[in-house]
Amino acid sequence: MFSATNVETKHLKVGDVSYAYRELRPSTLADPTPVVFLHRFRGTLDDWDPAFVDELAKTRHVILFSDAAVGSSTGTPAKDFDEKGRNAASFARKLGHQQIDVLGFSMGGFVCQTIAMQEPKLVRKVIAIGSGPAGNPETAPPTDIVFGIALKETYAFEDVRYLFFTEGREKETQAYIDRWAVRKDREPVVGPPVIAAMVESVSGFMGGQTDHYSRLKQLNQPFLIVSGDRDPFFPLKNTWLLYRELADAQVAVYPLAGHAPHQQHPVEVAAQIDYFLATS
Repeated sequence: MFSATNVETKHLKVGDVSYAYRELRPSTLADPTPVVFLHRFRGTLDDWDPAFVDELAKTRHVILFSDAAVGSSTGTPAKDFDEKGRNAASFARKLGHQQIDVLGFSMGGFVCQTIAMQEPKLVRKVIAIGSGPAGNPETAPPTDIVFGIALKETYAFEDVRYLFFTEGREKETQAYIDRWAVRKDREPVVGPPVIAAMVESVSGFMGGQTDHYSRLKQLNQPFLIVSGDRDPFFPLKNTWLLYRELADAQVAVYPLAGHAPHQQHPVEVAAQIDYFLATS
């Protein structure tokens, strides 16, 4: 049985870019529409929690996607989230899909919003985990230290706990680290030039320098927002600011959870997403 820890890394050429991706699917699908995973800041294919991926892949066709210049994908880093959305859409179509669901973690949630705005016929449903809307006058800021930790070259145990879990969740933090370490053939880490491009894109989006917040009212797709109530990147107020602007949205808030509730509760969050995809 293939799992997120041993499934093959593939590459698909779209124009001048060779995109890295992995896909898993059960023998019997609940639905033919694939779920395309869009990564977090500095994340590669390896940074998705294997327990979460494998749980959702019990019923769904899961595709983990790396944008241009991330991991072993070639090309130059996208200059903004509109370009990231176009890249993901081009990849999905080249892979042969005329309709997809999108799931984004943190920065990937920004890409989810953007691609859903750009491609209402391609994107059927949207899931954003540990994310929020573009910056606006009501936005609650992240904690003072979160980006300093996020930009460290490597993460110590306490960095992972602070960034993705919350105080008192040491057991869950170590369990995730152990799962993450199982895979041996790993993607190249994201280097300084790509990090710099990501920082610029994120700063513009979260700083309200784009029109993405005002464009949220364009979205008519069913939208699931999954948040932790102790998220240092996106305080819970931002979940409600995103929810308020959407025509068809649901919110799931996990208590005593941080930025990555799907890593703290991989089985439960996967089950909730599967239910959302089946019923919304």
